[in-house]
Amino acid sequence: MERKDFLKKTFAMCGLAMIPAGVLESCNKANTAAPTNVNFTVDLSNSANAALTNVGGYLISNSVILIHVQPGVFNAFSDICTHQGCSVVYNATSDKISCPCHGGLYNPNTGAVVSGPPPSALKQYTVTQSGSVLTIKS
Repeated sequence: MERKDFLKKTFAMCGLAMIPAGVLESCNKANTAAPTNVNFTVDLSNSANAALTNVGGYLISNSVILIHVQPGVFNAFSDICTHQGCSVVYNATSDKISCPCHGGLYNPNTGAVVSGPPPSALKQYTVTQSGSVLTIKS
């Protein structure tokens, strides 16, 4: 093998070896911190919050995903995926909270990881209802 060919192959292999490290490093640098000191209200009579009037509806506000899971039952979690910090969504058909970035799935009742790369559950917040007003707190 000539020196020129050897150097080309060596540099190519070194370059390929660096790609996975760069990908893994980028995942580790994402902000996955759940919001703290959460304290806000959502008025169900406000048309902007109409998605929450039906079971299966959800709303994202203040980095919190609020889901109407059963008649009179609302759950609230951080909307920040614990894997890479992407914003999660709720899918009523599959009854899962999902992360569109890498396919992580969470339980909409507990926030626990169901499948995928997330290392931990979503942070859950307390939801109380008084009339048509929901209060979400840490």
